[in-house]
Amino acid sequence: MRTICCSLMIAGAAIALAAGIANAAKGNRDAAIERCIAEAQASAPDVVGSGNSTRRVAVYKTCMAQAGYRP
Repeated sequence: MRTICCSLMIAGAAIALAAGIANAAKGNRDAAIERCIAEAQASAPDVVGSGNSTRRVAVYKTCMAQAGYRP
């Protein structure tokens, strides 16, 4: 019985650790998204009919790739 309880505690700790790592990775990606959006908007301000959206998309994709994430 003691072995089973010990095994369950270890399994629970491993699951909690994995969940914590996943949340941290999501937070890092969210921060990269915010940073890349700001960089893209700064490099090509939103002017209606200017065609800057293509440049903005390219800047965003490049920024995300450099951060190590899929755009």
